[in-house]
Amino acid sequence: MAAFGLLVIGDEILSGRREDRHFPNVRGLLADRGLRLAWVSYLGDDRARLTEALRRSFAAADIVFSTGGIGATPDDHTRQAAAAALRVPLALHPEAAA
Repeated sequence: MAAFGLLVIGDEILSGRREDRHFPNVRGLLADRGLRLAWVSYLGDDRARLTEALRRSFAAADIVFSTGGIGATPDDHTRQAAAAALRVPLALHPEAAA
């Protein structure tokens, strides 16, 4: 059976400006289904670190949830890091462009 992992992303979590509510929520949702997390990683908004963490996640057999780091602020690099980890171009959806 695959293990479940969680990536919690954001400088605001690591600095304490925001409290992480993702971990307890994901843990609870899995527990309600008789499942449990095998690991959790907290990452700041560092593109190189995010890329490497996502690359490892994509290569593993684990089911990995990712939270945070996907906002519209300039310090959010998750989209770019995911594209780099998968070695695919990042494309703007036409509806988003409109």
